[in-house]
Amino acid sequence: MRIGILGGAFDPIHLGHLAAAEAALERLGLDHVLMLPSGEPPYKRVHASREDRMRMVALACADRPGLKPCDAEISRPGATYTVDTLRALKREHPEDEYWYILGRDAAETLPKWRDIGDIAALASFVVIDRPGSGALPEVPGLNMESLSAECPDISSGLVRRKAAAGEDIGGLVPEKVAAYIREKGLYLCEYTEAEILERLKKTISLHRWHHTLGVADTALRLAERFGVSPGKARLAALLHDCAKSLPYGEMRRLVEENVPDTDDQELDAEPVLHAPAGMVLARRDYGVRDPEVLQAIRRHTLGGADMTPLDALIYVSDFIEPGRRRFPGLDQVRALAETDIFAAMRLSAKLSNDYLISRGQQPHPKTIALTTGGEAQ
Repeated sequence: MRIGILGGAFDPIHLGHLAAAEAALERLGLDHVLMLPSGEPPYKRVHASREDRMRMVALACADRPGLKPCDAEISRPGATYTVDTLRALKREHPEDEYWYILGRDAAETLPKWRDIGDIAALASFVVIDRPGSGALPEVPGLNMESLSAECPDISSGLVRRKAAAGEDIGGLVPEKVAAYIREKGLYLCEYTEAEILERLKKTISLHRWHHTLGVADTALRLAERFGVSPGKARLAALLHDCAKSLPYGEMRRLVEENVPDTDDQELDAEPVLHAPAGMVLARRDYGVRDPEVLQAIRRHTLGGADMTPLDALIYVSDFIEPGRRRFPGLDQVRALAETDIFAAMRLSAKLSNDYLISRGQQPHPKTIALTTGGEAQ
């Protein structure tokens, strides 16, 4: 059999990848093309997990019978190199002929690939190029052909940037992949969840760490019930208290310099200032660009006008997470949260205001407004 291989981080896979694979499939008369996401690319940082990248490849190939997802590198621990993959494939199917598909940029690096001499004996290469491109680099012993094809000018980096900003990625990736990215909340942040958790554990107290995990679990559980993106809910919940351990003076400076809509009452209230400060850190230190996630972090203490379902979800999840000590009204809010997130939000705000008044403190007008509405119309 004549087998094509298109490898890469696929972080995420996009329509350019698929067009290149299908061009090679048709023009070279291949039996099929293996779509091969790399495990840990030795020279590139990946943003989505192995499992998520493999799942996106499977979704992208589902309606394309000539393309087959392959987990030969994803399932292998440690850094993955093309020569090791080709050796393994040849051991399993020595009679097959392999054609490795790559773009012009990758072809330019071929002389630096590990054991390129061995690779030359294991596979031929086809370079997907635009019409009129110049000569290919010469690699001794390597059979390499150029295939001119008009593929969409898309990069995985472009998809990630648009996803991070909450922009539409339709027309860049297959719809099933776009839906998966939205559902999982991929690329909303420069870091994977494991990296976020590792960083949080070093920057917040142990008590706050357990609280954060409780809020994240609660938000994720409730998200789909109220039409909220589970990925956005979990990310906002994980980062909602990321500034909580900062000294008051540092929080105030961050907010004064970066959050112009803060008033004096909020600036003077240390217990709630970590919300706008957390929004700043989420954007600056974690690379969050999605405006809905940032707004939910910003509003989780005082609320705001026209609260969205995500805003309300984080506000309530912070109030009811399982580790909260019991107090009058908590059980009622928890019950409401199962059926009406905005009713739960209003009751949470009322209980917070009543508590402040009982201590001789003045509730913030934003939180007072939540008791009578506040949700988006």
